Amino acid sequence: MLDQSFSYDNFRILLDVENRRGRYLQDRSIFNNDDDYFFESRKLTEKIIRLNREIRESQKALSLTHSPKDDEYEEHQKLLDEKEYIKAEREGKLEEALKKISLIANDDDFKLVIRKGIVKFGDQLYVTDNTVENYLVLKQLQRNIYKTFSVKQADRKLIISQIKLLLSENFPKIVVRTDISKFYESIPHKQLISKIEENSLLNNSSKRIIKSILNQYWNLLIADGIKNSTDERIGVPRGIGISAFLSELYLKDIDNIIKSIPNVIYYSRYVDDIIIIFSPPHRNEKKTTDQYRKLIEKVVNKFHLEMNSSKTKVFDLRKENSERKTSIKYEITFLGYKFIKEFKKEKKQQVQDVIIPKKLVVNMSDSKLNRFKTKINCAFNEFDSNIVKYSGREKSTNKLLIQRIKVLTNNFRLYRRKSNVLIGIYFSNEFLTEDLSDLKDLDLFLKNEINRRSIKLSPKTKIALDKLSFIEGFKNKKTLNFNFNDKLPRGSVNIDKILNLWHNL
Repeated sequence: MLDQSFSYDNFRILLDVENRRGRYLQDRSIFNNDDDYFFESRKLTEKIIRLNREIRESQKALSLTHSPKDDEYEEHQKLLDEKEYIKAEREGKLEEALKKISLIANDDDFKLVIRKGIVKFGDQLYVTDNTVENYLVLKQLQRNIYKTFSVKQADRKLIISQIKLLLSENFPKIVVRTDISKFYESIPHKQLISKIEENSLLNNSSKRIIKSILNQYWNLLIADGIKNSTDERIGVPRGIGISAFLSELYLKDIDNIIKSIPNVIYYSRYVDDIIIIFSPPHRNEKKTTDQYRKLIEKVVNKFHLEMNSSKTKVFDLRKENSERKTSIKYEITFLGYKFIKEFKKEKKQQVQDVIIPKKLVVNMSDSKLNRFKTKINCAFNEFDSNIVKYSGREKSTNKLLIQRIKVLTNNFRLYRRKSNVLIGIYFSNEFLTEDLSDLKDLDLFLKNEINRRSIKLSPKTKIALDKLSFIEGFKNKKTLNFNFNDKLPRGSVNIDKILNLWHNL
């Protein structure tokens, strides 16, 4: 039987999982709690880090010594023993801290209170107080829903690689690309709660908190005048961790029904973005593209949701090349990429013009490309402002601009992250095809911004910026190492200061 409680044991598992993912929950800067629950365990961790350094140095010295003496081995063993002792001591302090947090989470008066956060991309986000107990309770709720309903978000990279492969092939197909309009805001409470209540495996504490969050969200909508108390209750709060899991739970039936439609050979959904590929029984079937669209729309409407008409596109790739009379280009945008499938008329010697299918091209989506340009623009506009605002501190202003453009044009690993957690120009765009036209466009855009400020930039800064390139960062996969800790050692970079400029982009 799955343990779904807010217990020390479960919180210990969550702590380990988050640490492996690179989110060091014991860091003082993570939460806003008045009590620093992890102060003692964190100090012991710092001791272990120092001991690890000494152990490595000791091991190296032993390996370089031709005939180490017994006392040298003993000193090395003392370091190892001390490390094990401190690890055990740290585990005890962690247990004390997590048991305190568990007591708070299990108190009858404990309540996850949600409130309005920022508006991002036009959508209102909701948050809870940034406390360690709220964080762990929400994570445990997510785990409970995931385990009892077997729901999880799709693998973005896998989806993109699959679509790239399928669109590269020239078999006859109909591609429907759509998304669900106001997805989070449209999920009906009645049907969602019914699914939750029907599951006897999910414990009552989880059900109670989920219903409390939905009720609070609805009351906030009424208070803002967005809804009336007599309206049908709909929507889950964007930004609250469990909302993604609740939406996945609600859409499971839609996924299964669409997958079972005849001739569907591929279906994928990432949150509210959907792509379906049909392989018709023959190329010359009479079914129209609108009929294919309506097949999907009927299923979505059945679950009280609506397709976004402005983002719904149907691409007809059924014709034989010989049947095509003119050049045509299909552009399918999905999950930050634009897949370009082109059929081009070409002249052949002593033969009439023929239509040739071109190799699939994968570019950034227009919105992603524009977002990069906006970030570049913001960095230089901030530089323009700071060079005046902080007169006399031009060196630091120039340095900050270089750091920001370095972040955009390269890749980086975050402090305390595992070696496989990488983000940046390559790792966020790895499916781009070899022409890299978007990156060439970004390099040109960057060059123009640099030249516009050539008088304001110090000569050293101009030289440094001229060396930075999106194409080079992508091809070389160069990785920068940044320290995300709040206690910055000499020479490290305040990455938060760099990234906060783009927080709402």
